[in-house]
Amino acid sequence: MAVSGPAEIAVGECGKVGKRPMPRRLYRFHCLGGGDAALDLNGRWLSSSREVRQQADRVAIDLMAGGGSQDWTAWIVDVRDAAGRSVLMRAFTLVKVACE
Repeated sequence: MAVSGPAEIAVGECGKVGKRPMPRRLYRFHCLGGGDAALDLNGRWLSSSREVRQQADRVAIDLMAGGGSQDWTAWIVDVRDAAGRSVLMRAFTLVKVACE
């Protein structure tokens, strides 16, 4: 028996039945450490917490790749939503292995 109309169950981005897709939201990925900062003025539109974490890792890896032999142990990626609320803090040391 086919179900239609409002009783239909949405299929989320992971293909799990019953999960509604998360709306795309703007996040900014600021890198902070050792008294220095690299601020993300543009941000990125993402629709899941997994995408936010993956982007935070990419931002850290890109900065480390271009930063030479700097000590990154005190650096973090501070992810903020459009209202400026912190939604994730990710230490560079958690992603450094992927860069080596």
